[in-house]
Order: sequence, then C-alpha cells, then structure tokens
Amino acid sequence: MENIKELVHELTIEEKAALLEGVDSWNTNEIPRLRIPKLFLTDGPHGLRKVRVANGGFGVSNNEHSTSFPTSATVAASWNPEHAYRIGAAIAEECVAADVDVLLAPGINIKRSPLCGRNFEYFSEDPLLSGKFGSAFVQGVQSKGVGCSVKHFAANSNENFRFNGDSIVDERALREIYLKAFEIVIKEAKPYTVMCSYNRLNGVYASENRLLLTQILREEWGFDGVVMTDWGATCDRVSGVKAGCELDMPGSVWHNRKSLISAAKTGQLTMKELNQAVERMLTLIDKCTSYKKESAVNMESHAQLACEVAKDSAVLLKNDGVLPLSRGESLLVVGEMFEKMRYQGAGSSLINPPKVISPKQAFDHRGIVYRYEKGFRCFYAERDPQLEQAALAAAKQADTILFFGGLSDFEESEGFDREHIRMGENQTALLQSLIATGKKVVLILFAGAPVELPFLDGLSAVLNMYLPGMYGGEAAAALLYGEVSPSGKLTESWTMRIEDSSCFADYNKSLSSNYYESVYVGYRFYDKAKTKLLFPFGFGLSYTSFNYSNLSFTKHEGMLTVKADITNVGAYAGAEAVQLYVKNNQSNVFKAEKELKAFTKVFLQAGETKTVTMSFQLNDLSYWNVDQHRWVLENGSYELCVAAAANDIRLQAELLITEGENIPSPYSAEVMRAYARPPQSKPECFAQLVGYETAELSQSHRQLTLESSLLEFKRSLAGRILYYAVMYVIEKEYKKALAMPDSLERDTRLKNSYFVVKMMPLNSLRSMCMSSSGKFTYNFAIGFVEMANGRLLQGIRTIMKKDRRLPLPSEQ
Repeated sequence: MENIKELVHELTIEEKAALLEGVDSWNTNEIPRLRIPKLFLTDGPHGLRKVRVANGGFGVSNNEHSTSFPTSATVAASWNPEHAYRIGAAIAEECVAADVDVLLAPGINIKRSPLCGRNFEYFSEDPLLSGKFGSAFVQGVQSKGVGCSVKHFAANSNENFRFNGDSIVDERALREIYLKAFEIVIKEAKPYTVMCSYNRLNGVYASENRLLLTQILREEWGFDGVVMTDWGATCDRVSGVKAGCELDMPGSVWHNRKSLISAAKTGQLTMKELNQAVERMLTLIDKCTSYKKESAVNMESHAQLACEVAKDSAVLLKNDGVLPLSRGESLLVVGEMFEKMRYQGAGSSLINPPKVISPKQAFDHRGIVYRYEKGFRCFYAERDPQLEQAALAAAKQADTILFFGGLSDFEESEGFDREHIRMGENQTALLQSLIATGKKVVLILFAGAPVELPFLDGLSAVLNMYLPGMYGGEAAAALLYGEVSPSGKLTESWTMRIEDSSCFADYNKSLSSNYYESVYVGYRFYDKAKTKLLFPFGFGLSYTSFNYSNLSFTKHEGMLTVKADITNVGAYAGAEAVQLYVKNNQSNVFKAEKELKAFTKVFLQAGETKTVTMSFQLNDLSYWNVDQHRWVLENGSYELCVAAAANDIRLQAELLITEGENIPSPYSAEVMRAYARPPQSKPECFAQLVGYETAELSQSHRQLTLESSLLEFKRSLAGRILYYAVMYVIEKEYKKALAMPDSLERDTRLKNSYFVVKMMPLNSLRSMCMSSSGKFTYNFAIGFVEMANGRLLQGIRTIMKKDRRLPLPSEQ
C-alpha cells in the first residue's frame, strides 16, 4: 500500500464498492488479490466492547472481558482532560491486544435535555468542555496507533426518534453549540474517522448531508479521514458517497453495493467521486496497519486508573458536616446498590469487566463496622414492604444512614429516553421514611444524569458518584472516609424538575425536534431566564475550601491569558476546578449572559497557594453571523469572570475589545424580541430563525414507509405480524438472560438485552435492514412495506424476488 493512488486504479469497480462497506458486523472487506487487509471496528467510549460472536449490528449482549472505565459524564466531572487522554491510551492498549483497529468513540453530542437516555455517554451541555475532553480522548487512543471514530455527527440529541427524526436547528445554534465540539476535536486531535448520526438535520439525513460531511467537515475544518455511518444509518447509498460518507456499516446490504456499482457504471456516481472515497478508505487502512503496536496490557493498572479517575470525578452536592465519616459511629447501610453498584450505562458501550469492586467489598476490606439492609432491589421497580420495614427497624439503632441508590439500567440507557427525571418510587418512598426518623441520612448516588431531589433539605449529604467504572465501590469508600477529598464538579445543570429544563416544550414530542431555544442551551438558558436550579453548572463541594485572589490578564497576538491565585484555606488537601467565563458585550444580536471559555484544575495541600493560568483566543468570543455565514468578533466591553461555579463568580475584570467589527444585526426585530430572553416554547418566528418553513413530521396517519418505526407497523395486520415476529426473537434473548443464575455476567446480559427490547420498536424498517448484515434483505423490507399498506400481492412478489448475494472479494 505504498502508493495508494496507483492501488486505487488497480481495483475493479466491484472491489471498490466492497471496500466501502463492512462485513460480518464489525469488519471492513479485505481484498486478498491486492493484499489489502481488513479492519476491525468496535465500541466504545468507556472501554473496549468486543463481541465474542458477531450477531448483527445490535448483537451486543455477549462481550469479551475488558476494563470498565468511568463513563464520559463521570470523567468530564473531573474537569481534567488528562484523565480522558490516559483512559483513551489504556483502551487503545486493550484494542491492540484484541486486534481492534478503530474504536467507535468518543461520543461528544451536547446534552440538550436531561431526558436523553444516552447522556451518560456524553461529556457536557457545554461545547468547549465536550470538545476538550473529546480531543484528549482521541489523542490518547491514537497515540497507540488505534483510530477513533468521533460520533454522532450531528445534532443527535435524543434516542426515541434517533432513527427517523429530524433535528431542526438554526444555523447559529448549529455552529456555536452542536458543531463546536466536533470542530475542536477535528482541528486539535485529527481523528481517523467521524461517524454520522441516524437523524435528519434540517430535512436531510446526516449520512447524505453534503453541508455537514463535505462543506463543513472537510472543506472548512480540514478533516482528511473517513466518514462512516452509524450502524444502520445509511439511507440512499449513492447519495451518501456523493455527499462524503465513505464507509457503510455494518454492511453486507447487497442492495447498497449493487447501487454503487450500477451508479459508477452509468455515470450517476463519477469515477472521481468513487476513487476519492476509496482513496480515503485505503489511507485509513494504511494508517491502522502500518503503525508498530505494542500489545502488552496490564489489566490491573487499567482498573486502578479507572478507580483514580472515579475518585477525582465524584461530585459532593451537599454536606452539612457529616462527611467525611468517622469509624466510631453506629452505621446503617441501605440500598442494594451497596452490593450491586451501578457502575456503567447500558447499550452499545456496556463493558463486561473481569472484576467489580462494590462499595460493600470496599467497606469489608477496610474492616468498617456496619449493618446492611437491602431496602429495595435494583432490578425490580416495585416496592418491597418487607425490605422497607427491615430497613426502618434497623434505623432506630443507627447514628448515620448511608443510602446507596440512583437510576437503574431500566430507567436510563441507550436506545430509549427517560420519561421523567425522578428516582424510582421503591427508593424515594423509603428515603423519605428514613429521613423522617430524624437520623443523619447520606445519599450516595449512582446515575448517569440528573435526578430530582425534592427531599434534598432532609438529607445530610449527597455524594454523586455518577457511573464510576468497575472499581467505583473502592472510590466511594475512599471518598466517604476522607482518604481523598471530593473535587468533581457538574458539567450539566440540574433543574428542580423536568418542566424547568431548557427544551421541555419540544423534547420528544414528535419526529420533528424543533430546537426552538437556539443558543440558549443548559446554563446559557438558565442564567438568562433566571431559572431556580437544584444545582448549577460547574458546582461541586469539597472537604476543604479555596480562596481566589490576584486576577490579572494579558493580550498578545490574539491570545488572552488570565492568571489568578488559588489558596487552600481549609484543613484537607484537595483540588479545585477553576472556571473562566466571559460575560458577553451589549450586542445587537441575542447572546447568552456568559459562556465558559477556559478551565483548569489545581491540587493544593492545606494552606498552599498556586497561580493558575488559563488562555483562549480572542476569536473564541465571536458569534456566528447567519447573513455572512462566518464568525464575527464584536467590539465592546466584555467581562472576565473567574469562578468556582456558574453561579459563584469569585474574581472579575473588564475586557475591552477594539480589534473586532461593528456590523448590522442579521436578525429581524421580531426574532430579536422573541430571543431577548430564552423562549419557553417555539416562537412564531422560529421559521424565520431557521431560514425555512418547517413542517411537523407525523407518525399517526401517514402511509407506512421504510422510515416508519417498527411500532408504527402495528397499524396493519401484516405489520403486526412483522412486529411480533421481531419482538419474539428479541424478547427471547431477554428471557434467557433472566433465567441465568445470579452473576455479573447475568447482569450484563440482562442490561444489554433489555436495551434492545426497548430500542427495537423505535427502530425504522430501513435501519433494521441496513444494520442486519444482510439477514433482513432490502427486498424483504420493501415487500413488507407494500403488504403493510394493503398491497398484499405486490408485497409478496417483491419479497419473492431474489436479492442476489454478491461474492465477497475474499471469496473470489
């Protein structure tokens, strides 16, 4: 593969088409005739998830052992991107040992709503944080010669409608919020690949969106790698290649390959377009196979790294002085998560670790004396009166009660969105009863996303572990007993209730996702709307306290550098995440009140002072002008804010910008009025904002198509037959998992099979076909659509047509 351009011309059209698709669920096609090797691609962000047996795009329940690291939501709460780099490098070492070439990670989508079931897999509601952590992770992985696939490009903000929904986003919000993290990663880390999302963006599927895949990604940002589909995200294969999507995964959809071959032979797809795609694919293969890789792996050191990061990422949300715990008090522990800790999320990123350290194991290892009552069971939503009464009876003899609880994998997971942000009643009812005893109650929370805490005032402390990875129990014990001081801070805002969230009026209401809040996402919304929050963005307590002083800044060649002194004025050693926000100028365009522009984390011994330095480019203060389609830095007075949290500004200084421009507003008076404050619902001028008349996609009465969800097919007799046939197979795997003996393996299979059970009804028929690795043929899908719409004979004839399987290059 020394001369890729020459190699391209030696390939036949059929071989070129084969190179641009996957095979056997996780591989690309090899071309033995020209000694072009195959690549192995697999999940995921929180550890290597390699299936033992390939079983289609969503066959995820039987995985090899690997290290389960804290999830992205957890790692980001450390405010230390170095952790993401080290985790990425460790996962890459396991990839090399397992002969994996490309890791399908990281996910850097913005947390638009706390209801998104996949938020545990994303870093933040803020694009700077998401971009910096994503960039560090990619650099860590690719430092070992393993490629990354940054996902999901773009505006993929929900699970319920991810297969067939349409994200309607105005150009400015797209650039400033939803694309910004990708831009940071592309420019800083140069990932080998980018994965496009399932959804439409402003009416065009991401897999064939030329604006996204060519104009922005390649021509503007300089990306020179491969764009691949998410598993089953292909719509029209020829349109996809022309738009800039090279690799169709998981592939083996003969209709797609035939379409490419036919289009190339008839000129619909030019040889220049085809060859360009093939050249990019060959370059990826060369990158992944020419690097000399070391395959030695120390799994225990990786587990210890996971534990270290978990300790640095936990967020202390409340503490009235009960923490850290002392050894002398009478201690009652309640909640099955004490022994069955939830340490990771469910779905395609779920890892099968060789070992887990639960909080119970960590307590027992330390010789801590306690009484334990289950109180509730993790895999059951129902209340258990007997378990509750036993816990309440034991509370009478306790000084302090530790309640280990949170969200289960049946409440948040890839594949479906949350219906609310409450904890289960089996936990909240018991918690409130324990609080009513008047004893000190500490909540140790395991959840990948925010939850409502209406009983917060009655709690003595809340330690949020997020989803801390396989040694999370060890991390929890170390934090509770003061072996290390908590130093994590939130990278997402926690509302009092879901109705207060920034996009509640729109979220998951239909196939059309109207991003009516525009740039007002997360704290940008809550700041300006003056929303009363449970916990603000950037918030987190410590066992010690910090003083901020001596703010100074300099401007040099377009770079602004800010310095401040941070002093540990408490009795414990600890770390502080220092945040630099900039309050925006008085502008003739609507803007958030302030925005995060830099951050750092500093560790200090008790009494120690250090000077921290944070920098950013002045151009980072620009907004995206929708008339001129470019970034514009406005002149005016800005304000530098060095803060401990979004609502806790410690130091301020005026920043005067004179290097910028003074240009007219691109917005009408109507839009400016509607967005002077964050809108609470879709305003009448939303079409003006996005630049076209939007039409709601309806599910209930439209004719069934390939884009219809499996659930919609229940409207007809033939469709119901298909629905129940598919669900029978899926639910069979779930029932097999239920029947397994109690074990870590059972829990893993149960979570993964439940994810598929919940996701499949929302899947589109097209995506089912595209993700099946050829098992659910295109002709069968088309035929079933015909039958479901009442055209029985036409459907049968289509199904009976032979969908001729094309030979693989390895078989020729």
